[in-house]
Amino acid sequence: METKYLNIKTIAASYIIFLLGWTMWNFCFNPKDLNEYISWGIGLAVHIVWWPLFALTLITKYDGKLMISSREMVSTKPKLKILIPLLALAGAYNLGVYFFDSTGFGTEMKMYDLIVTVLTVGIFEESVFRGWFLNSIAHFTGGLKANFISSALFVFIHYPSWILHEYGAMLMISRSVMIFLLSLIFGWVFIKSRSIWTGAIFHSFWDFISFMI
Repeated sequence: METKYLNIKTIAASYIIFLLGWTMWNFCFNPKDLNEYISWGIGLAVHIVWWPLFALTLITKYDGKLMISSREMVSTKPKLKILIPLLALAGAYNLGVYFFDSTGFGTEMKMYDLIVTVLTVGIFEESVFRGWFLNSIAHFTGGLKANFISSALFVFIHYPSWILHEYGAMLMISRSVMIFLLSLIFGWVFIKSRSIWTGAIFHSFWDFISFMI
């Protein structure tokens, strides 16, 4: 299959479409008044259908122009020498948060939270923001600059949810800084390992332990 021509406008347009779609979901189609399980089912469908479909369509269409090909990023096994220290770091950091700034473990996690927030978000966010955005931007800027740019894009995708939940300015700023730094790590892991799985495992583990504390 012939690879399509990739340009900055295509990447920018894809982000605008993704941001608008995510914003509409948060503000217009989030079924708060429906049965809890119906709401969960719709939310799960959004995460496991729309996010990966968005990433897969673009990655497949522009595969030949990406820094790391779809075949390489999917077939390369997780790099344990990168992953294990990061998992240890995530555990140590979040346990520190627990001991110094927490009221206890979040033992009320429901199965939906585990599936969507932990098991699916990691792989699908990595597919979209590292597999597509970082990977495509790097075609023009190189990996380092692409990591910074895609990390900024990753931060802004959280704003619709934060606005919906009425986060204050200081909380949004502190969350933005934290997520930006985390995204830089996710991006570094993707570039270094050349695998989507290493970052996805680390991302999911971080979400899980953060959610619990």
